[in-house]
Amino acid sequence: MNGSESSILHTLEFLRLEQHHPVSGMYQFGIPKITSACICDCAGGDAPCKIEHYNYRNCSSGGALCYRTYHPVQSNVGCIGEQKSEACCELRIEPFKDWIFTAIKIGQPATILVFRYSIYDRFNKRWRKASEEVVEVPLNRGLSKFDFSGRNKIEMVVTGSRPNRELQPGMYFVREGTHEIRGYVPINEIGESNLEKLGWMRFAEGKWDIRNGNVKIKQAHHVNVADCKQQQYTSTINGEQMVLVSGNDVEESYDLGRALTTDPWIETAVYQGRDVRVEHAEGTSISVYMTSETRPHMLRHISQMESFDGLIQVDRDSNRYLNISFLGTKGTLIGNIFSSEKKDQIDMAFSVQVEGSKLRDYRSIISIPSSINNSRYVCFHPSGDLEGEMCKWFRYEAQRLNSYRVAHKWQSGKGECAG
Repeated sequence: MNGSESSILHTLEFLRLEQHHPVSGMYQFGIPKITSACICDCAGGDAPCKIEHYNYRNCSSGGALCYRTYHPVQSNVGCIGEQKSEACCELRIEPFKDWIFTAIKIGQPATILVFRYSIYDRFNKRWRKASEEVVEVPLNRGLSKFDFSGRNKIEMVVTGSRPNRELQPGMYFVREGTHEIRGYVPINEIGESNLEKLGWMRFAEGKWDIRNGNVKIKQAHHVNVADCKQQQYTSTINGEQMVLVSGNDVEESYDLGRALTTDPWIETAVYQGRDVRVEHAEGTSISVYMTSETRPHMLRHISQMESFDGLIQVDRDSNRYLNISFLGTKGTLIGNIFSSEKKDQIDMAFSVQVEGSKLRDYRSIISIPSSINNSRYVCFHPSGDLEGEMCKWFRYEAQRLNSYRVAHKWQSGKGECAG
């Protein structure tokens, strides 16, 4: 605020910390639903399992994928002669539930601080907003300088560092019709087609495709005949991320990972075509320096807090943090973690900044060291108000580590052919 007759109030409000990850590649994929049907052929006779009709054969037509496989040297149980039987199969592959996913590959991020700069002027003894702009400050070089031109020239210099936690470059995905970015599960790279990862059945140019499907499906499909005459067999696919159907036996064997926002340090994660924007819930250390041509008067709002509550959490990836909810708060809050109510041993000291000039409810995530591994006595007070300190016990809550399902089992089937 300047000292002229027509007073002007300048406000600078920190809005959020973002990281913008460029998207370097993408493709669409589905979860393969594989329906298999096999027959067993005893040696001699009509020979329905002709090798030229089933070995490395593509039987796709229209929009459906179809592959045939041939399996010699099978059990001759039920056959008249002593020669081994052979089996031949047809596998029809379609997208499970018609889901379509978009896989995206992201790179190293640009770190952005977002501020709101507003100007108010005095009119009839009240402040009215004259202008407002949102300023994005890049931090990749560690220092940024901006000039705000108006009736008073103001220069802002911002320095800071990248946050402690970042979304790692790599493959992520989003389901069509949703905005939820998911990851933390193996996904095929752009030029990869591994049957043990998500993304090996792809949608391109209006149709579904499996890269080199004749060979891959032949190598992955395994059949074991139990009784050729009774057409009893078991079969499986050496792969993951699929749904297998054999008669009435339906086995779902896929893992869609989890949403990025399940990580406590991620507030939002949005895919925007050529980039992914991640808003941080933790933040980083920054310094803001402002200079003006005229000597300003500084207005400061006192910090306040009505109450708080929370707990100590360890998530499935062993990230350890305080999960805190504040009621009726603003300004800077000073926090301390103690081992007991005696407060004779401090485990950690920190601060929480609640933006805005009005009291509001606020939730904060604070990373803590691994030495804090049980309940703790947590105290907060508004900055400059030691008499306003409040303390509570925070219980300790730990999630189990990630568990992974074992590979799918062999499925039983019965062919529709007399052996």
